[in-house]
Amino acid sequence: MDGQSTQPRKAQLDKEEREHLEDVVTEMRDRVEANVRYQLEDEYDLDEKPDDDASLSEEQEDLVEAIELEAVDGNDWDDGYEQYITGVGYTIVNRLAALRCMEVRDFIDDEVTTFRDDGLTPAADQLVTEEFMLEEEAVLEAYRNACDDLAEEIEILFDRSTVYSLIDPDDDTFEDLCGMLDKVTDEVWRGDDVLGWVYEYYNRPVVEALDAKNTLEPEDVGPANQFYTPHWVVRMLTDNSLGKLYLEAEGQESAVPEPEAISPEERKERLVTPEDSPTVPELCTYLIPDEEAGDAPEFDHPSELRVIDPACGSGHFLLYAFDVLERIWWEEEDELDQAEIPAKILKHNLYGVDIDLRSCQLSAFNLYLKARTRAEEEDGQFEMPNVDIVCADARVAEVEEGAEVLDEITGEGTDLREALSEIIDTFQHTEALGSLLDVSGTLEDVFDSGQTGLSDWGDGTHQSLNSFLKALREAVNESSSDSFGEQNLRSFLNLLVVLSQEYDVGLMNPPYGSGGRMPDNVQEYIEENENYKYTTEYYINFFEACDRLAKADGRTGMLVPWSFMFNKSFQDFREDFVGDRGAFDFFSEFGYDILDNATVGTVGTVVRSEAESGQTGTFIRLPDVEKRQKEEKFLEASFRVENDGVKRLYTRELSELDIVPGTPISYWVSKELRELYDSNTVLDSNNAGLSEKDTYGIIKQGLATADDSRFVR
Repeated sequence: MDGQSTQPRKAQLDKEEREHLEDVVTEMRDRVEANVRYQLEDEYDLDEKPDDDASLSEEQEDLVEAIELEAVDGNDWDDGYEQYITGVGYTIVNRLAALRCMEVRDFIDDEVTTFRDDGLTPAADQLVTEEFMLEEEAVLEAYRNACDDLAEEIEILFDRSTVYSLIDPDDDTFEDLCGMLDKVTDEVWRGDDVLGWVYEYYNRPVVEALDAKNTLEPEDVGPANQFYTPHWVVRMLTDNSLGKLYLEAEGQESAVPEPEAISPEERKERLVTPEDSPTVPELCTYLIPDEEAGDAPEFDHPSELRVIDPACGSGHFLLYAFDVLERIWWEEEDELDQAEIPAKILKHNLYGVDIDLRSCQLSAFNLYLKARTRAEEEDGQFEMPNVDIVCADARVAEVEEGAEVLDEITGEGTDLREALSEIIDTFQHTEALGSLLDVSGTLEDVFDSGQTGLSDWGDGTHQSLNSFLKALREAVNESSSDSFGEQNLRSFLNLLVVLSQEYDVGLMNPPYGSGGRMPDNVQEYIEENENYKYTTEYYINFFEACDRLAKADGRTGMLVPWSFMFNKSFQDFREDFVGDRGAFDFFSEFGYDILDNATVGTVGTVVRSEAESGQTGTFIRLPDVEKRQKEEKFLEASFRVENDGVKRLYTRELSELDIVPGTPISYWVSKELRELYDSNTVLDSNNAGLSEKDTYGIIKQGLATADDSRFVR
C-alpha cells in the first residue's frame, strides 16, 4: 500500500487509468484461467466428461456436478467446461480485486494480497508466527480465512461454499495475480467504479463474441448488455433527476449556481468530499435548472425517498445517487450523527435489480465499500444493513421446496395461493424477463378482492399490495429454513416487494434489443400483458416498467439508443411523452461513441411521469462531437459558455414536437418551420397522414444497393 488510504479521489477513473486497468485484468484473466484449466485437466483428470460408471473422488464428483450445471439449456459438456473455467476465474479475480479495495481503505488489518520481500503476505506471516503454520501453506490459508471472515460479516462475494469456489489458484498463480494487482495504483483501487470496470474488462471477450450473434439465448442477454456507463453521463442523469427533484420538492431551485458562476472545468473536476461539496446544489454541478420550477413528489422524511436501478449491473448509478442522498440527509436531518447516515441510505433509499447474480453481488459490495468508507470518515462504526439489491434470474423462482411454507401461510387452494403460483410459474419459464415482471398486474386484483390469506398474521390490515407482500415476506422469513428452495422463495419475495412499490426516481442503462436479440418468451410476455403498450424492445419496455413504478412527477433518467427519436414503431411512445402521459424534461442527444465498444447511437434523457401537459424540455445536441470532447461540449452548451459557434442548447415546448406528423424528436427545427404542416398544401400529404391536404409531390427512395456489405467495395 502507498500509505495514502485516507486520501480522497474523484469517483471516476480517467481514460489512461481505465486502459491500464484493462491490460492488467486481461493479463489476470489469462493467467488464472490457464491455472484453473491445468488443475481440472492434470490434477482432477476432467478434460473429458467421465463415464457414468467412473470411480470418482468426492472432489471430482463436486466438480463434475458444477460443470454439468453450466451445461444446461442445450449446452454440452465442452460448453459447460469452458463456462465453468470462466466463472471460477472471474470469481478469483473479483475477490482479489475486492480484497485490494478493502486493503487500501484500511478495512483489513493484515493484508492478504500484498507480498513482502520474504514471500509472505502480512496475514500469512501472522499464521506462521502465531499458529506455526508452514510458510508454503500460510498464504492461501490466510486468503481463505479472509474470505470466510468477510462472508460472515457482509455475505457478499466471499462465500466459499459456492460451486465457483471449488478451485483456488495454486501458490505461484496466487502470487502472480497479486503482483498484477500491484501494477494498479492504490488511488485507482479507491475509485468508486473500479470493480465495475474489472467486471466489464474480464467479460469483454464474452461480450464481443455475443455481438456477432443475431439471435440471443436468454442466458446471453445479461453478458451482451454489459456496457459500463461513463461516470459523467451518470452524473448528468442523476443531477437532472434526483438532484433536481429534491430541490423542486423543497423549493430550493434558486440555490443552484448561475451558469457563469462555475466554469466547465470546475464543474467537471468537482470532488465529492463533504468539504468540497456539502450540499445538493454544490454537488450537482451538471444540473440544468428550468426557468420555472416544476412539481415534484412530496416527502416528509429523507427515508421516504426511493431510487431504483432496474438493470443495476455493478451499481454505478446507485453509487452516485448515494452521494446525492447523503447531502439530502445532511440537510433534512442536521441533528443526526452523520456517521449513521450511510447505513440508513442503504436501508431505506436505494434499490437495484439485475438478472446476473454476480452483478447484484458486485453492486451490493460496492455500496458496502461506499457506505463503510463514509461512516468511518465520520469516526463511526458501520454495520451492513439488509440492502435491497435483488437478483431477477429466473432460477430464483425455483421454489418447489418452499411450496409447503407458502401453503401454510396463504392457505392451499386460495385465490392468493393460485395467483402466487401463476407469477412464480411465469417468471420461472420466462428467462431474461428480469424487472419487466409485472407484479401489480398479476397480483393487484386478488389483493383488492381481500383474498390475502394473511388475515390471521400480524394485524391483518394492509393498505397496499406492497405492504401485503412485505408482510408475506416477513411471515416466510419466520417460518422457513435454510434449504435451497426456501432460500429461493425468500429471494423471489424480495423481488416481488421491490417491483411492487413506488419510486421517486429510476436510473438506468437498460438492456438494448428487439427481434432476435430479445428472447421469444420475453416478447410473448410483453405482447400478452396489457400494461405494456409499446413495441417489444427491451429499453422501451424497461422504461414502461419504471414509469409504472414511478410516483406522479417522479423521474426516470436513462441512457438508451436513439432509435425512438424517429422510428415509426416508437411513435405512440413519443406522442405520449410530449403529450399528457409525461414529459421529456431533459434530453441530451449523444450520437455514437458514448459506450466503449458499442456501435449504437445513444440519448441520455430524464422523463417526468404523469406530468401535466404543456411542459417545456431542455435539449442538447452532440452527435457531431468526437467522443473525447462530448463532456466538454455538453458543459459548454449547457452553461452558456462560448464554444465552437454551433447551437447545441435548445428549449422547446413539447407540444411543438407534435406539429410534425409522426412526432419526431426534431427539437433543433424551429417552430416556424414546423408550422408549415399547418398549411393547406404540404409535402407528400399521404405519407404524412394528412390526406385531406393538397400535396406538393410524393417522396420515394432513390437508387439503393439494398445490401451495402455485398455490393459496395
